[in-house]
Amino acid sequence: MKSAFLYGTLDEELYMEQPQGFKVLGKEHKVLHLKKAIYGLKQATCSWWHELDHGLNALGFSHLYADAGIFVAKHADGTIVIILAYVDDIILTGPNTAQVASKKKLFMDKWECHNLGECREFLHMRIEYQGEKTYLGQIPYLEKILKCFGMADAKATQTPLPTGYKPEPFDGTAMVALQSQYQLVIGSLLYLMLRTHPNLAFAVTQMVKFTHNPLEEHLLKTRHILCYLAGTCKYTLVYDGRSDAGLYAYCDSSYGDDRSDADCRRRSTQGYFFSLANASVKWHSKHRP
Repeated sequence: MKSAFLYGTLDEELYMEQPQGFKVLGKEHKVLHLKKAIYGLKQATCSWWHELDHGLNALGFSHLYADAGIFVAKHADGTIVIILAYVDDIILTGPNTAQVASKKKLFMDKWECHNLGECREFLHMRIEYQGEKTYLGQIPYLEKILKCFGMADAKATQTPLPTGYKPEPFDGTAMVALQSQYQLVIGSLLYLMLRTHPNLAFAVTQMVKFTHNPLEEHLLKTRHILCYLAGTCKYTLVYDGRSDAGLYAYCDSSYGDDRSDADCRRRSTQGYFFSLANASVKWHSKHRP
């Protein structure tokens, strides 16, 4: 999308000073009444989503209640066209190429945007197609963060965390430099885990609890995760269209094995993941009261 936020209509009454270089001679003391959103406004993202939702409704789309960024249009023959919207990055897809092309044209007639063709990259995720298989991964991004943290040539480990490791909370105050470095590593790991690495879900959610007050030991364990990634950096999610594998769900939980909270209460850990076409599409790990 080109200048997506500028399409959003404002519900509030907002004014702004005339921008430098665009002041009207003789009326420099006056302000501008905003009718549309601009970049920098807190309301801009919400205003753009309402504009997108209203516009797509007119094109026959409706958003999912489970995910407001996914819109679906159903046709009389039972086929669908799906739109995935992440702010100003848009993907259109569906089983019928002609219907997708038709909806794309209507979309581009309504809003000005670039047509980048077949999707090859989205939010630092690389997409490759080989026959009936689709590969989804973050190899360039992963190699970048390994190099950033000096772990590109690290000796690989077999598991994200040492077997049986139970992190302990820190009651003191962490050094600012340690806290900053820890948060940087955790942020990078979270981005990987949430996008394409379900194998990191348990380890990262275990260590993210110490983001505000880490120990040196906690930082070492995040580097252990990076060592694991150094040995698995070429891993990607592979969706096999020939497998005819439907949607499968798996779950597991422990009972009272987590004592990492400051109050030392025992908490249970639960996790699940869903697979489609022999690859994960949804995963989650967290501890419960």
